[in-house]
Amino acid sequence: MTTGKVYIAEDSPFLTTDTRQNRWAIPYSFECLNARIATLLGKQQDAITGKTILDVGSHMGTFAYAAHQMGARFVHGIDVEEKMVAKGENLFQEQNIPPSDYRFEVGDVLRFLEATPANSFDTVFCFGMLYYTAEPFRLLQLMSRAAKETVLLDTFTAGYAAVQGKDADLVYPGIKDETLDLPLMIVSLTRPDKKDYRLPESFDHRGKDLSMITLPTRALFEIWFERLSLKYTRLDWSRHSTRSCSFHDFITPQQKQESHWADVYASGIRVSYRLSSATREEKWG
Repeated sequence: MTTGKVYIAEDSPFLTTDTRQNRWAIPYSFECLNARIATLLGKQQDAITGKTILDVGSHMGTFAYAAHQMGARFVHGIDVEEKMVAKGENLFQEQNIPPSDYRFEVGDVLRFLEATPANSFDTVFCFGMLYYTAEPFRLLQLMSRAAKETVLLDTFTAGYAAVQGKDADLVYPGIKDETLDLPLMIVSLTRPDKKDYRLPESFDHRGKDLSMITLPTRALFEIWFERLSLKYTRLDWSRHSTRSCSFHDFITPQQKQESHWADVYASGIRVSYRLSSATREEKWG
């Protein structure tokens, strides 16, 4: 399947040095990455060009780099993983991007946002990070406060709880499709050590190294958006879809490996939104 416009070239270090290219759900491969940039950023050009951007959970700066290439005035990445922040800084330097155009820093995202004044950035990105915090509503609240205009969100939903991990075949029989239409959140355990980063909120339990992921349903997300006085638009992934499917199609390792990356959006396991912030007076006055 073609990706359309190329934002990140196949020989770009933002692709060639990324260790996440073979993940079943959201692989950082040439096709998937460019298609995601097209939907998450390219179709939101008015929220990118000439804007100041905060990239929450910026990892190695791939989306911050894409935003800069699309004309963002300034990009600021924040991530808890020191080695990924350093890698992002090095990659930006290698691409000869002026230091005045960007900043990366290591830090706890919630604490950073708590110390960030309202309307400090035009646009806030949160791609693939929200479910790694124990307080997703609080993070949404703080991001909407920091964003003068727009929040762009891409995240797994509660359906992911039924398919992630080696126990998926034991979990999914207890989750019905109708359950996932309710406004609720599922908290699930995962391993804190990923390919090139570690989840910050980890703990030892009976000799096992664990972390939690928090997975709201789409219905709960939209109640939260309304609670925060945010206008929301669900982003459309249909041009990349290959089939109709649900979380039932991702239970076994073979099903996962044979799936197309866009299936996670078609199934509702993952969802993306453009959130439009109210004016400061409406939100905080």
